[in-house]
Amino acid sequence: MSKIIFWIVVVFVALFVMRLVNIAKSRRSEGERRATEAKKATDAMVRCSECGIFLPKVEALATRQGFRCSDPGCAQRHGNSR
Repeated sequence: MSKIIFWIVVVFVALFVMRLVNIAKSRRSEGERRATEAKKATDAMVRCSECGIFLPKVEALATRQGFRCSDPGCAQRHGNSR
């Protein structure tokens, strides 16, 4: 009977350790994801030369007049085609 109790305790300890490891992994991956989002949020912002909104430079379209947003309605409202 004592052997059964011993093995039950060993199994529960093993499950507890595995849970702690999984929690540590999820916290680490959450920290990496937040760091990636923070870097993305600090990318350079530019202003659309037509409608004046600010958007990340990687999403803007570069033209001779400056940067433009990728909204097709913006070009139509201002009479410009892309």
